[in-house]
Amino acid sequence: MKIKTVINMVIALTSVIFFMAGGISFADQKSEDGTTLKEVRQEVKEVVEAMENYSAAQRADALEKVRVAMNDMDSRIADLEARVEKNWEQMDQAARDKAGATLKSLKKKRNELAEWYGGLQYSSVNAWQHVKKGFLESYEALSRSYDKAVKEF
Repeated sequence: MKIKTVINMVIALTSVIFFMAGGISFADQKSEDGTTLKEVRQEVKEVVEAMENYSAAQRADALEKVRVAMNDMDSRIADLEARVEKNWEQMDQAARDKAGATLKSLKKKRNELAEWYGGLQYSSVNAWQHVKKGFLESYEALSRSYDKAVKEF
């Protein structure tokens, strides 16, 4: 599996969560665990900044940060699913269909991401700089898309 695909999957999964959460609640409304979308976005930014500073020799530390971020993503997906269930009665059929399809897609992409993460653990030292660069470029694209989605919704 190619490393660039892993990065694209992380970005896609994150953007879907941002988009869904933005469609269900306002950007500064707190989730069940007390975090706002602005705080989530800040956390992602911090992971990106940390990744910039990791060399291939520090791969274990970087992978640990990614693992923690993936666990956090699991919690956020579960929170999103709980919010959808809580708001189910207030949603029209189109919103229900969209939410159901999105949650199904999130779970599928999360499983695929876990497979790619396993592959990342064994990537070559030479690929490390490429992975960091691709991740950072993808994050910038995500940030622009997220800002646009917040303005639209």
